[in-house]
Amino acid sequence: MGIQKVMAEEEELERRVDFSSIFVSLFISLFVIMMISFAVYCLFITLIDETCKKDSVFLPPSNVPIEDDRYFYSFCKSSLKAAPGSDHAGLRELGLIAIRLLQDNTTDTLGYIRQLIGKKGLDPSVKRLLENVCLVLYSAGVRKLTDEVIEEYKAKKFLKALIHVSTVLTSSTTCEDSFRQVGLVSPLTKQNNDTKWLSLISLRIMDFLQK
Repeated sequence: MGIQKVMAEEEELERRVDFSSIFVSLFISLFVIMMISFAVYCLFITLIDETCKKDSVFLPPSNVPIEDDRYFYSFCKSSLKAAPGSDHAGLRELGLIAIRLLQDNTTDTLGYIRQLIGKKGLDPSVKRLLENVCLVLYSAGVRKLTDEVIEEYKAKKFLKALIHVSTVLTSSTTCEDSFRQVGLVSPLTKQNNDTKWLSLISLRIMDFLQK
């Protein structure tokens, strides 16, 4: 009777040891998975940070001039981080995300320009510039981004894509300057600035990729 009791206690102890071993192994496995996931997350967040910095540690020097380094970094970082899929994107994927953000922005701006033109009571001088300058430029920009830039980028024809995105950048500044030059307040300042900064992000990434 005493021997059976001892054997039963030993079996119970073995079961407890086995359960503890399984629990420890499971805990270690989960911990390793969490650490790997965290490391990967940090890697991609670092990539966004480095992409947006004026002087990157990991990426080659960029030939794209940035007027306001601090604002560009803040705008670039927040825009890319907010975009779906950017948390696990490589540099090439980030470039495509930036171009799509630019495409969405120019399309929305084009729609807003048309709304303003149709608005009653709009200053005739403002309306004339919207119709003759901004509408023309943004219409061409949307066509370029939709029909050419995405395909050129996917095909790694970065130089052609760079030229077309540079045209969109120029369009935004030309639209904005057209009001300033005649002493009018632009109704598109925010939209033009967003187009400019998103263009610069796209240009900067493509500049990195072709090196």
